[in-house]
Amino acid sequence: MIDKLRYFFLPLLVILADQASKYWAFTKLRSGLDVHVIDNCFKLSYAENPGIAFGIFSESSGAMKTWTLAAISLVAIGLVIFFALKAPREKRLPVVALMLVLGGIVGNLIDRMWLGAVIDFIEIYIGKYHWPTFNIADAAICVGALLLSIDILRDPKGIEESHSEDRPKEGAID
Repeated sequence: MIDKLRYFFLPLLVILADQASKYWAFTKLRSGLDVHVIDNCFKLSYAENPGIAFGIFSESSGAMKTWTLAAISLVAIGLVIFFALKAPREKRLPVVALMLVLGGIVGNLIDRMWLGAVIDFIEIYIGKYHWPTFNIADAAICVGALLLSIDILRDPKGIEESHSEDRPKEGAID
């Protein structure tokens, strides 16, 4: 378990990058200024998302929503840490993926508790096709989920099979 603790630097990096970039967006973009990075493709534009992914629960209001979403985040944080610590020592990819997800969840939770909404500012679009505005925490969650999917596709039997060596064989006498 101690060797897995070294992976916890990754969510710290995600949180720091996320919060620093959101601070920049809050101070520079909130006035309505858009920064066009690549014309007709990529710009930085301030937005606040009071809901969760893709604006789900945006229409709800009140402190109860904030605390409910925070509670969901705390449960997710607990599950991510549990699965990261439970992963077999030789399986690094799922631990890295889970640490990216953890950093993203915490980064967005900080916003939610501080502002009651999550700051988004990255916009990617081609013509009229527009991806929902997001942030570094969201990107870390998506990359982590993608890496977990790759790991599952590479080894669909996952953790159960790698722990099967620890269990006695059927019919074996201890």
